[in-house]
Amino acid sequence: MSGHQPLLCRGCAGHLYAVCTTDHTGGNKVGQWEVDHEMPMSCPLAGLLPLTGRGISVHDLPGAEEVLGPRR
Repeated sequence: MSGHQPLLCRGCAGHLYAVCTTDHTGGNKVGQWEVDHEMPMSCPLAGLLPLTGRGISVHDLPGAEEVLGPRR
């Protein structure tokens, strides 16, 4: 259990997964992210996924506001 709210898609309300790899060398906290639907489904935002990029948080990724549901 991760202890945080699940990520939801704004387009279909489906659950999203987020994977981050981080190189902690030199105190680096910026990770490489990939976000996509947990299960394949029809979604109006499918063209924006997978969402990938670098950031400290998944919410820092370019396009995150369009794809990720509101934080709770």
